[in-house]
Amino acid sequence: MITVLFVRHADIEVPPPIGNPNPSLTAKGVIRANELARVTEAAGITTIFTSELKRTKETAAPLAARLNLPQQPSVVPALAEFAAGVRAGLYGPVVLVVGHTNTVPPMIDALVTPQPGVTIQGFDDLFIVLLAAGESQLVRLKYGPPSG
Repeated sequence: MITVLFVRHADIEVPPPIGNPNPSLTAKGVIRANELARVTEAAGITTIFTSELKRTKETAAPLAARLNLPQQPSVVPALAEFAAGVRAGLYGPVVLVVGHTNTVPPMIDALVTPQPGVTIQGFDDLFIVLLAAGESQLVRLKYGPPSG
């Protein structure tokens, strides 16, 4: 079985400050990133993927530190390559992806049949995709304080 955990980056100012397309996490975001590390630490994560943006890397950093994984997680590959690599077990049995509202749903859709077409509103969703023997399942959880 292969397990992929997906989250949107932790809290940032919405909308981001004018002139800053790559903001850091807010204080609430740092708390949420630490909560993500606490909640997922025992899951056996072997690979962490992020986007190239600071907020995803900052969200992944506390968990990477706890697991002694690279402090600069890999940038998630192109969608088809990512999905094929996950299914082939190239990234290990448990993977975490820290993405965005426009990147996480297509990655989930690439792995789950039928495609669930999830939407993300806040910062507190934790999606778990389970893949085994040609079957897939999606579980949606919440972590940290509620966000809107």
